[in-house]
Amino acid sequence: MTVMSSDLASHVVATSPAMSELLGVAARLAESRSSVLLEGESGTGKDLLAHWLHYNGPRRDAPFIKIHCPSIPEDLLESELFGHERGAFTDARQTKIGKLELAEGGTVYFDQIHDLTPALQAKLLRVVEERKFERLGGTRVVEIDVRFMASSSVDLRQAVAQGTFREDLYHRLSVVPVTLPPLRARREDILPLAELFLARERQRGSTKAATFEAPAADALRGYLWPGNVRELRSVVERCAVYASSSATIGTTALPPQILEQPATLWAGRDRRPSLEDIEQAYIRYVLEQVGGSQTRAAEVLGISRKSLWEKRRRYGIP
Repeated sequence: MTVMSSDLASHVVATSPAMSELLGVAARLAESRSSVLLEGESGTGKDLLAHWLHYNGPRRDAPFIKIHCPSIPEDLLESELFGHERGAFTDARQTKIGKLELAEGGTVYFDQIHDLTPALQAKLLRVVEERKFERLGGTRVVEIDVRFMASSSVDLRQAVAQGTFREDLYHRLSVVPVTLPPLRARREDILPLAELFLARERQRGSTKAATFEAPAADALRGYLWPGNVRELRSVVERCAVYASSSATIGTTALPPQILEQPATLWAGRDRRPSLEDIEQAYIRYVLEQVGGSQTRAAEVLGISRKSLWEKRRRYGIP
């Protein structure tokens, strides 16, 4: 069983106001039994928060079952969730207990729940509302006592409006919605996080470096981090490899995408970019990363294709 410290601050850097506020909300949520929906871009720490909420709540001694919806084939997901009786289908040679039953008394965490098919959304709704279901091929009603958590890297309210996610299931799962801010919205945390990751690499013997040189630190703070904290951790690990014998991390250890970012966006300490500056630069960056695909860019940005088209027209982005 995973054991996590009761202090979320030991796992999360929270220098910024946004993260300080989130820590306060998390402390209250840990003791709650309500369903929680964690939203935010990929790499913002939704999995970390879900684990922390479970292991610091009243269900800490019971199972924490994570179901990564995109990684389970659609034709197997129902059996994975609900289990099946012997003979339910051709290869069902014995009864199988599903993940919902295995989580009895604990927490079921649906990672990237927006990937569930409409048919499975309908079946999950009953489980969330009534805490009961039948195994595939079975007639006996199985009752469970679990807490539900879910995460999504797309805006589920928008998915509801577009008809791709059930509104009733959304309301049942989002009793307490929590949005994790992207790293570009918590710039005060970038360098402390980078230094934390660097310290871990030093403990592993990957590098002798203990800090970042000023130009490298400025470049890290200025980058928009589309991959958020996950991307920052990977970049620091790369820096440790490139500067394994150095006392400090310089710009030569940084990957090209950070050094090639728009030079004017964060140039100068006297001028802060406007929200429109940031939005425009980020949209341009995402479009470049996805090869100009309107559909993929909209998914990464968490907005509709129509909204992206309107923003491109407003900013003159070809």
